[in-house]
Amino acid sequence: AIFFIKPFEEFYYICSDNEKICTLIIYIMIFHQFAPNLFISEDQSFRNYRSDVVYDLLRFIDIDFSKCLGFSPFKTCNCFILYHPDHPVCSSSEIGHRIYLHTYQNYWCKWVYQFAHEYCHHLINGRLSGEISGLIWLEETICELSSMFHLYQFYVRWSMKQDHYAPSVLDYLNDLLPKNPQLLSETFHPGFLSLWEQILFEPEYHRDHYNAIATKIFPLFVENPSLWKIILHFGDMCKWSSLPELFEHLHQTSDTSYSHALCRLENMLLS
Repeated sequence: AIFFIKPFEEFYYICSDNEKICTLIIYIMIFHQFAPNLFISEDQSFRNYRSDVVYDLLRFIDIDFSKCLGFSPFKTCNCFILYHPDHPVCSSSEIGHRIYLHTYQNYWCKWVYQFAHEYCHHLINGRLSGEISGLIWLEETICELSSMFHLYQFYVRWSMKQDHYAPSVLDYLNDLLPKNPQLLSETFHPGFLSLWEQILFEPEYHRDHYNAIATKIFPLFVENPSLWKIILHFGDMCKWSSLPELFEHLHQTSDTSYSHALCRLENMLLS
């Protein structure tokens, strides 16, 4: 176990001579390391879960991602997993990245869905500021795609082992893919992104739209997992002003393992 002491609350008092006195309340957070770069907090909010299964699930997401990206597993900066009472999120810290999950107990698919999404943000390694501008909508789409992709990976893995849980994973994935059938059908119309441009560039999340785009491009990433290498060249997605500008950069940084798939991706989104 690893122990961290972090500020919890600060109370300020102003004395008669205007001197500010700070009373600092701290708490100790315990993290358990289950991979060279992965740590999870000992938080009762996660409730009683089978740590052996959850640790394997999260480790395999790193392993599968690393295989797609062409580097050894567990080589990223440290990632600290904590509970969030409202929603999952990935943020920066002085000692690595923090991934907050809003899941608990033994809901395996929910662990995979949320962690795969936030771990994709972790790998993109942008500013993680929470600002919604530029092509953040595409980063959110790719991270939604990451959830789909890794759920599919677990379905394939467990099907080969004839694990009784495999059909449940497929059911969860199938429920996720057609989240909004009407929006999904629009993605097959020529120039659909130009019609959605105003919505996607709004400073708020439109997750049904992200899901529809992710569903459209999902088969391409399953067919050519090396296409995931594009996330290594995203950088700060807030800085990109247009999708054609980003694709020009991605073509310049691509390699032969996925250059053809990248052209297909561009056509799917911009044609």
